[in-house]
Amino acid sequence: MKWINSNDDYFLRDFSDKNKAEKNTGDNTGSDSNATVQPNVGQEDTSPSDSGNTTASTNEFSFPGSSAPTQSSGRRDEPAIQQEPPIKKRRRARRRLIWFFLIVAIMLSVAFHIRYYVPYTSDTKTTGYITLVERRGLFFKTYEGEMISESHLNDTSQIYSRDFYFSIPNDSLGHLIQSYQGTGQKVTLTTQKYYGTLPWRGSQRIVVTGVSAK
Repeated sequence: MKWINSNDDYFLRDFSDKNKAEKNTGDNTGSDSNATVQPNVGQEDTSPSDSGNTTASTNEFSFPGSSAPTQSSGRRDEPAIQQEPPIKKRRRARRRLIWFFLIVAIMLSVAFHIRYYVPYTSDTKTTGYITLVERRGLFFKTYEGEMISESHLNDTSQIYSRDFYFSIPNDSLGHLIQSYQGTGQKVTLTTQKYYGTLPWRGSQRIVVTGVSAK
Protein backbone atom coordinates (compact mmCIF):
# COMPACT_ATOMS: atom_id res chain seq x y z
CA MET A 1 0.00 0.00 0.00
CA LYS A 2 1.35 3.35 -1.06
CA TRP A 3 1.23 6.30 1.29
CA ILE A 4 0.41 9.65 -0.17
CA ASN A 5 2.57 12.46 0.90
CA SER A 6 0.53 15.33 2.22
CA ASN A 7 2.88 17.82 0.66
CA ASP A 8 2.42 16.30 -2.78
CA ASP A 9 -1.33 16.13 -2.58
CA TYR A 10 -3.07 19.50 -2.94
CA PHE A 11 -6.12 18.51 -1.01
CA LEU A 12 -4.20 17.08 1.90
CA ARG A 13 -1.72 19.92 2.15
CA ASP A 14 -1.74 21.99 5.31
CA PHE A 15 -2.00 25.68 4.40
CA SER A 16 -1.81 26.99 7.96
CA ASP A 17 1.94 27.51 7.88
CA LYS A 18 1.73 29.24 4.53
CA ASN A 19 -1.09 31.46 5.70
CA LYS A 20 0.88 32.45 8.76
CA ALA A 21 3.91 33.29 6.64
CA GLU A 22 1.76 35.38 4.31
CA LYS A 23 0.23 37.19 7.26
CA ASN A 24 3.63 37.98 8.68
CA THR A 25 4.89 39.24 5.37
CA GLY A 26 1.67 41.22 4.91
CA ASP A 27 2.05 42.80 8.30
CA ASN A 28 5.63 43.75 7.55
CA THR A 29 4.76 45.24 4.20
CA GLY A 30 1.76 47.01 5.74
CA SER A 31 3.91 48.62 8.35
CA ASP A 32 6.42 49.63 5.73
CA SER A 33 3.72 51.00 3.51
CA ASN A 34 2.19 52.87 6.41
CA ALA A 35 5.58 54.29 7.25
CA THR A 36 6.09 55.32 3.68
CA VAL A 37 2.55 56.56 3.16
CA GLN A 38 2.54 58.91 6.12
CA PRO A 39 4.99 61.36 4.59
CA ASN A 40 2.99 61.22 1.35
CA VAL A 41 -0.15 61.95 3.26
CA GLY A 42 1.51 64.98 4.80
CA GLN A 43 2.65 66.10 1.38
CA GLU A 44 -0.83 65.67 0.01
CA ASP A 45 -2.17 67.77 2.86
CA THR A 46 0.27 70.56 2.12
CA SER A 47 -0.12 70.42 -1.63
CA PRO A 48 -3.68 71.80 -1.71
CA SER A 49 -2.64 74.72 0.42
CA ASP A 50 0.25 75.37 -1.91
CA SER A 51 -2.01 75.13 -4.90
CA GLY A 52 -4.51 77.40 -3.18
CA ASN A 53 -1.78 79.93 -2.49
CA THR A 54 -0.66 79.81 -6.09
CA THR A 55 -4.19 80.26 -7.36
CA ALA A 56 -4.79 83.07 -4.89
CA SER A 57 -1.55 84.71 -5.91
CA THR A 58 -2.45 84.37 -9.56
CA ASN A 59 -5.88 85.82 -8.88
CA GLU A 60 -4.33 88.85 -7.25
CA PHE A 61 -2.73 89.97 -10.50
CA SER A 62 -4.45 90.82 -13.76
CA PHE A 63 -2.81 91.61 -17.05
CA PRO A 64 -3.99 94.44 -19.33
CA GLY A 65 -6.29 93.22 -22.05
CA SER A 66 -7.37 90.09 -20.09
CA SER A 67 -11.05 89.34 -20.68
CA ALA A 68 -11.82 87.64 -17.34
CA PRO A 69 -11.43 89.95 -14.34
CA THR A 70 -10.10 88.44 -11.12
CA GLN A 71 -12.13 88.16 -7.97
CA SER A 72 -10.05 90.66 -6.05
CA SER A 73 -10.10 93.20 -8.86
CA GLY A 74 -13.84 92.81 -9.18
CA ARG A 75 -14.37 93.58 -5.53
CA ARG A 76 -12.18 96.65 -5.72
CA ASP A 77 -13.89 97.97 -8.85
CA GLU A 78 -17.44 97.54 -7.53
CA PRO A 79 -17.66 100.95 -5.76
CA ALA A 80 -15.99 102.67 -8.72
CA ILE A 81 -18.53 101.16 -11.12
CA GLN A 82 -21.36 102.41 -8.92
CA GLN A 83 -19.93 105.95 -8.91
CA GLU A 84 -19.23 106.19 -12.64
CA PRO A 85 -22.82 106.82 -13.87
CA PRO A 86 -23.41 109.96 -11.72
CA ILE A 87 -20.02 111.35 -12.70
CA LYS A 88 -20.77 110.79 -16.37
CA LYS A 89 -24.17 112.46 -15.99
CA ARG A 90 -22.60 115.48 -14.34
CA ARG A 91 -19.98 115.75 -17.05
CA ARG A 92 -22.62 115.50 -19.76
CA ALA A 93 -24.73 118.15 -18.02
CA ARG A 94 -21.73 120.47 -17.74
CA ARG A 95 -20.84 119.94 -21.39
CA ARG A 96 -24.42 120.68 -22.42
CA LEU A 97 -24.47 123.86 -20.35
CA ILE A 98 -21.13 124.96 -21.80
CA TRP A 99 -22.30 124.29 -25.35
CA PHE A 100 -25.62 126.05 -24.65
CA PHE A 101 -23.98 129.21 -23.32
CA LEU A 102 -21.39 129.12 -26.11
CA ILE A 103 -24.07 128.93 -28.80
CA VAL A 104 -26.07 131.70 -27.12
CA ALA A 105 -22.97 133.91 -26.89
CA ILE A 106 -22.16 133.33 -30.56
CA MET A 107 -25.72 134.18 -31.61
CA LEU A 108 -25.75 137.35 -29.52
CA SER A 109 -22.38 138.47 -30.86
CA VAL A 110 -23.52 137.89 -34.45
CA ALA A 111 -26.77 139.80 -33.83
CA PHE A 112 -24.86 142.66 -32.17
CA HIS A 113 -22.40 142.83 -35.06
CA ILE A 114 -25.16 142.85 -37.65
CA ARG A 115 -27.19 145.50 -35.85
CA TYR A 116 -24.44 147.99 -35.04
CA TYR A 117 -21.57 147.34 -37.44
CA VAL A 118 -23.09 146.11 -40.69
CA PRO A 119 -24.86 148.87 -42.68
CA TYR A 120 -27.98 147.78 -44.52
CA THR A 121 -27.54 150.69 -47.00
CA SER A 122 -24.19 152.05 -48.14
CA ASP A 123 -22.84 154.57 -50.65
CA THR A 124 -26.12 156.47 -50.65
CA LYS A 125 -25.93 159.90 -52.33
CA THR A 126 -28.03 162.73 -50.93
CA THR A 127 -27.90 166.28 -52.32
CA GLY A 128 -29.03 169.37 -50.45
CA TYR A 129 -28.06 172.39 -48.37
CA ILE A 130 -26.29 172.20 -45.02
CA THR A 131 -28.17 174.14 -42.35
CA LEU A 132 -26.46 173.06 -39.12
CA VAL A 133 -23.32 171.17 -38.04
CA GLU A 134 -22.29 171.08 -34.38
CA ARG A 135 -20.32 168.89 -32.05
CA ARG A 136 -22.33 167.05 -29.40
CA GLY A 137 -21.89 164.43 -26.74
CA LEU A 138 -20.93 164.04 -23.08
CA PHE A 139 -18.33 161.30 -23.17
CA PHE A 140 -18.01 160.72 -26.92
CA LYS A 141 -17.89 163.90 -29.00
CA THR A 142 -19.27 163.58 -32.51
CA TYR A 143 -20.47 166.03 -35.16
CA GLU A 144 -24.21 166.10 -35.72
CA GLY A 145 -25.68 167.82 -38.78
CA GLU A 146 -28.93 168.80 -40.44
CA MET A 147 -29.62 169.33 -44.12
CA ILE A 148 -32.50 170.22 -46.40
CA SER A 149 -32.51 167.74 -49.24
CA GLU A 150 -33.04 168.86 -52.80
CA SER A 151 -35.88 166.40 -53.32
CA HIS A 152 -37.72 167.91 -50.39
CA LEU A 153 -37.34 171.45 -51.81
CA ASN A 154 -38.70 170.40 -55.20
CA ASP A 155 -41.80 168.91 -53.61
CA THR A 156 -44.12 171.90 -53.25
CA SER A 157 -46.82 169.90 -51.49
CA GLN A 158 -44.68 169.64 -48.35
CA ILE A 159 -43.86 172.34 -45.82
CA TYR A 160 -40.34 173.64 -45.76
CA SER A 161 -38.39 171.83 -42.99
CA ARG A 162 -35.13 170.13 -42.26
CA ASP A 163 -35.68 166.57 -43.29
CA PHE A 164 -32.21 165.00 -43.28
CA TYR A 165 -30.25 164.36 -40.06
CA PHE A 166 -26.85 162.73 -39.99
CA SER A 167 -23.77 162.06 -37.82
CA ILE A 168 -20.12 162.61 -38.69
CA PRO A 169 -17.72 160.40 -36.67
CA ASN A 170 -14.63 161.81 -38.40
CA ASP A 171 -13.45 165.18 -37.05
CA SER A 172 -11.74 166.30 -40.25
CA LEU A 173 -14.82 165.46 -42.28
CA GLY A 174 -16.97 167.25 -39.71
CA HIS A 175 -14.89 170.44 -40.07
CA LEU A 176 -15.19 170.24 -43.86
CA ILE A 177 -18.97 169.84 -43.85
CA GLN A 178 -19.29 172.57 -41.22
CA SER A 179 -17.56 174.97 -43.60
CA TYR A 180 -20.57 174.64 -45.99
CA GLN A 181 -23.05 175.61 -43.30
CA GLY A 182 -25.19 178.65 -44.24
CA THR A 183 -23.32 179.28 -47.50
CA GLY A 184 -26.22 178.18 -49.70
CA GLN A 185 -23.85 175.92 -51.65
CA LYS A 186 -25.27 172.65 -52.80
CA VAL A 187 -23.38 169.60 -51.53
CA THR A 188 -23.71 165.86 -51.99
CA LEU A 189 -23.22 163.62 -48.98
CA THR A 190 -22.24 159.97 -49.20
CA THR A 191 -23.85 158.12 -46.30
CA GLN A 192 -24.38 154.72 -44.73
CA LYS A 193 -27.39 153.64 -42.72
CA TYR A 194 -27.27 151.23 -39.76
CA TYR A 195 -29.94 149.45 -37.73
CA GLY A 196 -28.62 150.86 -34.44
CA THR A 197 -26.55 153.72 -33.11
CA LEU A 198 -23.32 153.72 -31.11
CA PRO A 199 -22.26 156.56 -28.82
CA TRP A 200 -18.79 156.90 -30.35
CA ARG A 201 -20.26 156.94 -33.86
CA GLY A 202 -23.03 159.44 -33.35
CA SER A 203 -26.66 159.78 -32.29
CA GLN A 204 -28.07 159.18 -35.79
CA ARG A 205 -28.31 155.94 -37.76
CA ILE A 206 -27.23 157.81 -40.91
CA VAL A 207 -23.44 158.29 -40.93
CA VAL A 208 -21.64 160.49 -43.45
CA THR A 209 -18.58 158.94 -45.10
CA GLY A 210 -17.87 161.57 -47.77
CA VAL A 211 -18.86 164.98 -49.15
CA SER A 212 -18.56 166.76 -52.44
CA ALA A 213 -19.57 170.35 -53.34
CA LYS A 214 -21.27 171.41 -56.60
